[in-house]
Amino acid sequence: MNNSTTDERPLVVISDLHMGRPDMVATASQLDVLVDGASTLVINGDTAELQLDASSEVAYQELDRLRDRCRSSGTSLVLLAGNHDPEIVPRRHLMLAGGEVLITHGDAVHEALAPWSDASKIVARRHREVMGSKPASQQDTLETLFEACREAALAESNIDDELAAPTTILGAIAKPRKAAEILGFWLTHGWRLNRFAARFEPSARIVITGHSHRAGVQRVGGRTVINTGCFGTPGPALAVIFDDLGLEVRRVVQSRRSGSWFIQDGVVHADSGIRIRRDELPASDALQRVAS
Repeated sequence: MNNSTTDERPLVVISDLHMGRPDMVATASQLDVLVDGASTLVINGDTAELQLDASSEVAYQELDRLRDRCRSSGTSLVLLAGNHDPEIVPRRHLMLAGGEVLITHGDAVHEALAPWSDASKIVARRHREVMGSKPASQQDTLETLFEACREAALAESNIDDELAAPTTILGAIAKPRKAAEILGFWLTHGWRLNRFAARFEPSARIVITGHSHRAGVQRVGGRTVINTGCFGTPGPALAVIFDDLGLEVRRVVQSRRSGSWFIQDGVVHADSGIRIRRDELPASDALQRVAS
C-alpha cells in the first residue's frame, strides 16, 4: 500500500487508546486492521499512557510499534496531544474541510483538564499559573491556552502515580465527589466545546473530540459535537470516517477471538456535505520517535 493521492482508503479519526494500559489497547498489533484500512489515521489525544511510570515504558514501545505498522502499511499517522500524552507532539488541534471541522482532544475546556481526577487541584493550579504568567495581550490566545494545558498535564505526571492514577468504575463509586464530577463533565462537555469553537475557531460546524470517554453525537448551538469515546471502559469507541461520500461515524469494536479492533458497518451519523483535501493534512508522525 502507499499513501499517495490515488489512495482510496478513507481518513479515520479515533481517540483515547491509552496504549500501555492492559484494560485499554494493550498492544499496537490490536490496531492493525484499523491502520491497514486507513490512508490517514488521526488519533485525537491519549494515544499512549505516557504519564504514569508504571505504564510509560510499555506505552513508548507500543507507540513505536504503531508507527512501524503505519509505515509498512503506507498509512499516514497524525497525532494530537492529550492530557495523558501532552508532549507526544506539539499539535493540539487540527482544522479540516476548509475550517468546517475542528479536531481537538477536549481537555482544554476546563482548567483542571479532568476535574474528576484526584490530582485536579494540582493541575488547575498549574494551569492558572501559566495563564497568569502571560501578558494580558496573550492570555486570550489559543496558543497560550494549549501551553497551559500541556504544563498542567505535566504537573500531574510529576506527582505520585497513585494520585495520578486513571479513574476506574470502582474508584468513582467509592468516591462520590469523583462520580459527581464525571457526570457533571459529561453533561456540560458538548456545551463547553461549542463555546470553545465559537471563541477560537468560529468557522467550525463540526467538533470532533474525545477525553471524557463518553461517546456520542449531539447538536449544540448550531454545531455537531462528535465524541469518539474510548477503547475501554466505559466505551464504546467511535471512528469518524472521511471519504468521497462525506463524513460517517461508526462504532469500533474488539474481536473476542483475536483481540483486534475493527470498524463496524452500521452508520451512527453521517454528513454528506463535508470534504477533506489532502493538502490540509500535516506530515505523517509515523516517521518520528518520541524520546522515553
